[in-house]
Amino acid sequence: MTTTATETMPQWMVEAEEGRRSFIMGHLPAHLPGLEIAPYFHPVSDRSKHDVFYVDCIDNDEIQRKAAVNPGSVGREVPWIDAVWVPGKRLAKCIDGRRFGYAIASHVLEHVPNPLGWLQEILECVEVGGRVAILLPHKAYTMDYYRPLTTFAQVVGWSIEKPSRPTAVQVMDFLSQSFYDDGSVSFAAPLPPFAEARRHYSDTQSVDFARHVHATDTYLDVHCTVWTPESFVDVFRRIRAAGLIDAEVIGPFTAFTGSPQAEFLVYLEKTAPAA
Repeated sequence: MTTTATETMPQWMVEAEEGRRSFIMGHLPAHLPGLEIAPYFHPVSDRSKHDVFYVDCIDNDEIQRKAAVNPGSVGREVPWIDAVWVPGKRLAKCIDGRRFGYAIASHVLEHVPNPLGWLQEILECVEVGGRVAILLPHKAYTMDYYRPLTTFAQVVGWSIEKPSRPTAVQVMDFLSQSFYDDGSVSFAAPLPPFAEARRHYSDTQSVDFARHVHATDTYLDVHCTVWTPESFVDVFRRIRAAGLIDAEVIGPFTAFTGSPQAEFLVYLEKTAPAA
């Protein structure tokens, strides 16, 4: 028998998670069928309350293997995935053309090498007027603190190049510019210069990993993009204005119930294609 999160988590944590879930779902048409991307062991939606379809880029056996060695999954139930979003295959085909009133992606987009193309595929599966909830790490409170923000040009460029795996440049940027945060770092005041930061990877290691990824087409899981609430809204409103996405940006939302300081939320509301 699987032990559920509520049986092992302290009450304050249970209440915080429920508050977070309630806020996110409260801005979605939750009475309609929904889609959640990569819920892993921490889904936003609740199958006992919502008609939700779960998708990930790996199958259930692999998900269970990963969860078994992840300390964060202890005491949590890992939900069953309904379909695998096969790399290189459109999401709509992977889910047999299903349509949804909303979609959710919690801490997923920052790992995607082609974020605009990825969002376009999700929006293709959402009805006009539906929303995509996107939760992202805020660079000012994470290991991405020293990294440059992702730009409009980069997002559009990747949508043209269509990388299916993190590129050598994305790998280099993450490994060579992030720092090691064991949870004890206080972001209340500016951090010391990067040269004084505790590194997880040296420059030499970063170069070696980037070369390996390029030479072998290996998938290395990194944060491909870096955002603040303001930068995400600015980039995607420009993308909207350029006619590259049929969705309005709603938000950002920060410091809502149950949400950690290092997280922010935006919604993309699908609009009809321009005539």
